[in-house]
Amino acid sequence: MTAVTSPLSVARRLAVSRWAVLAATTGAAGVAFRVWIYRSNLGLPNSDEAVVGLMARHILHGEFYTFSWAVAYGGTQEPLLTAPVFYLFGSSWLALRAVPIVLSAVAALLVWRVGRRTIGEPAATVAGALFWVWPAYNLIQLTHQLGFYGSDVFYCALLMLLALRVVERPDAGRVGLFGLVLGLAFWETAQIVPIAVPVVAWTIWKQPRALRLVWVAAPLAALGALPWILWNVRHDWASLNTTYGAQSTYPHRIRTLLSPLLPMTVGLREPWTQQRLLPEVLILLIEAVLVAGFLYGAWRTRRGNASLLYAIPVVFPFFYAISQWTIESSDPRYVIVLTPVLALLAAQVATRWWRGLALIALGCVITFAVVHKAQVNARALPATGPPGDFRPLIAKLDSLGVHDVYSSYWVAYRLAFETNERIIGVKNELTDVTWDGTQAQPPLPAFIRYPPWERKVREARHAFILLKTDLPSSPVVPKLLKWGYKAYPVSTLVVYLLPR
Repeated sequence: MTAVTSPLSVARRLAVSRWAVLAATTGAAGVAFRVWIYRSNLGLPNSDEAVVGLMARHILHGEFYTFSWAVAYGGTQEPLLTAPVFYLFGSSWLALRAVPIVLSAVAALLVWRVGRRTIGEPAATVAGALFWVWPAYNLIQLTHQLGFYGSDVFYCALLMLLALRVVERPDAGRVGLFGLVLGLAFWETAQIVPIAVPVVAWTIWKQPRALRLVWVAAPLAALGALPWILWNVRHDWASLNTTYGAQSTYPHRIRTLLSPLLPMTVGLREPWTQQRLLPEVLILLIEAVLVAGFLYGAWRTRRGNASLLYAIPVVFPFFYAISQWTIESSDPRYVIVLTPVLALLAAQVATRWWRGLALIALGCVITFAVVHKAQVNARALPATGPPGDFRPLIAKLDSLGVHDVYSSYWVAYRLAFETNERIIGVKNELTDVTWDGTQAQPPLPAFIRYPPWERKVREARHAFILLKTDLPSSPVVPKLLKWGYKAYPVSTLVVYLLPR
């Protein structure tokens, strides 16, 4: 007997298959974007990444750090996650970058789960897929391992999900888990504060009964933040210092967030150069439409769970701008933490398959345009920094028998990572050198990343590495040449070494 298939069941299977194809295609597009970035000039390694990799290696040897070397911020959860990857697969740039890439993927799944509780299906699926391919800035930055920016998006999405679960059922388990994750997030990245404050306030507003269990949440939050607390007790609460060398006002930092940082984040301007990707009139029109849509959405969802997605952006600027570090106007790295919310807000329009397809396609087009433009601008820059390929430099140092060097930050730690610490480099501004009877010695810097290496390089036979563009104004080069040092040019660098 032949089974009769109803038109409704056929339509449902077709709908499921269409959404599955859209999700799979978006997943492949996100992977392709990351491979493209990784292999392009935007994927060149740097010393910020190298420091994370070096810390992960040292963690494998039993060392533990509360924060990144020599700073009072940036927890070490990502180096801790990287250490077992190095143990299994060896240390490399790919292994190092696997953690933030995986965190981005997990954050996309969490965005989907948050969407199911706020904007519903199918918009939730579109939100998770959209976050995997947009914003373009996220893809560029989180293809690198920068210590805690992958954690930014992970913890933002996770805290929203846990808050929604508390509102659904405020029992001790859910409230306690929220407190523990809140503490862990605070230790890892202070950038979570502008997200955490509105999330906590919204949770209390929607579910006041959760306050009865604060006795569970507070100790667990303290437990999660315990490394941060203990370190600051011993270091005069240095992590609370939000001052920065460049002076700015609080209102100016809020204005800078609204423009140009948010337009750079969503893809209306190119990161770093602030160049408009569309005519100014069109950008202003788009911004006006987005603001109007935000106000309408905030009013329409004010009584539902989706109001969380509006509460966060409304409160975010006022806590974001407290720190003077946010004066940065050409790099929206401190806005990364908000991007899971932006993806959910954008996906609300995807109530039909074709709308979801159009939105994801638009996200892919924006990402392609931003990445391509950033690559073109990077190629147009003069070769004044460290070379992209360190192999010629390493070969030259090996031929000279050099194992210890003084150089700029952007050379020293990348050199140490790429040679598996066979060659140790330490940062020094090289503003002066003195003769100690056997070789030239620079003054101790005020900022020492890893003191054991500073002692090792000072006591060993060491070389000096300078950028060619710095030679005419360098105060140390005449002294080195006078004392018999020889110069060995390598790409954009010059190695100075005293013959044996």
